[in-house]
This record gives sequence, C-alpha cells and structure tokens, in this order.
Amino acid sequence: MTKTISRQPKGTTTGGQFAANTHTEPDVSLAPPRPADAAGIISANNDPVTLMYVAYDDQLNNQQIDMVLAGQWNDVANNVDEIFAEHALEEAERIAEQEINAAFDAETFDSQWDELDSDEQTEAISAVQDRDDSDPVADLLRNTPPQLMRTSLGSPASRLQDPNLALGSQLDAGGFEARQRALSELLEEAGMDTSPQSVHEEIEELVNEGPWDWHEAVDLDIIWYGDIQDGIARPRGDDENSGLKTLHFERAHVLLIDRINGSGHDVQIDASCSKTLLRPADDDPETDATGRVYLDSGTHGYSWNDVAGVHKPAYANGAPTAKWSE
Repeated sequence: MTKTISRQPKGTTTGGQFAANTHTEPDVSLAPPRPADAAGIISANNDPVTLMYVAYDDQLNNQQIDMVLAGQWNDVANNVDEIFAEHALEEAERIAEQEINAAFDAETFDSQWDELDSDEQTEAISAVQDRDDSDPVADLLRNTPPQLMRTSLGSPASRLQDPNLALGSQLDAGGFEARQRALSELLEEAGMDTSPQSVHEEIEELVNEGPWDWHEAVDLDIIWYGDIQDGIARPRGDDENSGLKTLHFERAHVLLIDRINGSGHDVQIDASCSKTLLRPADDDPETDATGRVYLDSGTHGYSWNDVAGVHKPAYANGAPTAKWSE
C-alpha cells in the first residue's frame, strides 16, 4: 500500500511532520578582530602625540646655536634629544598606559597596563614613540632671541707685503698706509666701494684705534645683532634649497680685533657690502671663519662683548638681509 505524503508550504507544520519555519536573515555585524598585543592597540591609533614639550622660555644654548650656524643639524638634533629624552620616555609610558587601560575598559583588549610583562610594556611604549611628531629643534629655534654675531672678512696681516709693517712701531715708517691698503682690500673684496672720503676716514679710524701689533689672530669682521636664522649656511633639509646664502649689509659695523689680547675697535661704515657663506657638509663642522657666521662669544678668544661690554641691540641697525641663491 502506498502512502501519499502531503507536502506543506515552507514554514507550515502539520501533525508530526516538520517543515522549516520562514525567518529573516539575522542583523549581525562582526566586530573587527582584536589586536593580538598591546603594541597593536597603540599602533591602531593614528593620532600623533607630542612627547617633547618646549616651554615658551626654552631656547637654544650657545653650543647648540654654534651647531646650527655651522649647519650641523644632526648634531644639534641629537644634543636636544638627549636633553628631552627622560621626559619624552616618561610621557610615552604615560600615554601607553592610558590607551591600554582605555582599551581594557572598552573591552577591546584583555589586559590592563599593570598586567603586561616588561617586554609588552616596552613594545607599547615604542609604538607610542612611533607616533611622536615633536620637533624641539624648530621650537627652540623659534624661541631663541637675537644674538650678537660675526663673520670674518679675513686677516689683514696676511695682506701686508712687508711683514715688519705688522709691528705698531712701524706705523710712522709706512705701516699706517700699508694697513689702510690691507683693510681696503678686504672690504673691496666684499663688494664695498672704499673711494668715498667717509669710508676712507672710517678705515683710518680702525688703523688708529685698532690693535697695535698685527698678526694672524687679528681679524677684520662684520658684527651685528640679529636673528640666528639669517646666519645659517645650510638649510635643515638639504632638499629645501641647493644654493648658497648671501648676506647683504647696507651699513655694516666693521670690527678689527685681536682675539689673543682683546684689543680692537669697531666702526659703522656708510657703504654696502656682501658676504656669501660656504655651504658645509653635515660631517664638516670646521668651516673656515671667513665662510661662516659665528657667535661673538664663540670666537676661540676674546669676544667683542668681553672687551667692550657692548649694548648688543645697538648693532641691530647693521643686520644683513639674507637670501639663498637659486
């Protein structure tokens, strides 16, 4: 005997016969996979952090300014980083602990900070450091006030044809005129027109009031008070500018000084001149004094401020305009 089984529409049951019930698809969304470790929690956050905070009154010290003026950006960055290193590490650890504990509270991570072992904490701190956008060198540079700076036009003693004329005792035996010519040559090489009577008189004053004896440590310098960024011979990123920096002085303060005994004299000459700086390599900090700018206090001998106790802002009116060549 054949039994006929009646078919029921889907979702309808009858007697002991079962048919699947109709239903809609479940409204389920899968959560993204949890990071497997603490460092993954930190790295998943793309927000930058600032680990090295520069206060409004923090500024570059003289050693760091010398590095900047010499174009030694890697050295100054390393020096500054060492100063901020301890605080930056403490801040990175604080942020790592905060973010791990927040992830635990949000149930996106299984452990609190104190439950991590030292390796896990170190990796999490490193992940925070990878998000650091601090630039303390730029901040310190911006905060650093104007400085008394110099650049050398050369040693006038080397321009004397007769070495005996470098002795002060020979001033009346042709030494005075020889010294005038030596100073004029150096100024003319910087583009100054020394023919006007006013310029001639300033040169005479330098000879009369400057060092008695001339030797290799007697320098003819331009001195001014201004922004250290004007004196930077190499931009921080070499790709920023491939040219050379030229300083143009409208009315330069010219200083003749003996770095050994401190004797010297300065005048402001009402004539323009220019100085093109050498571009140092990052591993070549010893650029010759005639090719760079340096702090008055960093001249490996007496500074003019040591000798004369000058009012530094009085030299601001001799500050140059700075321009990079193409």
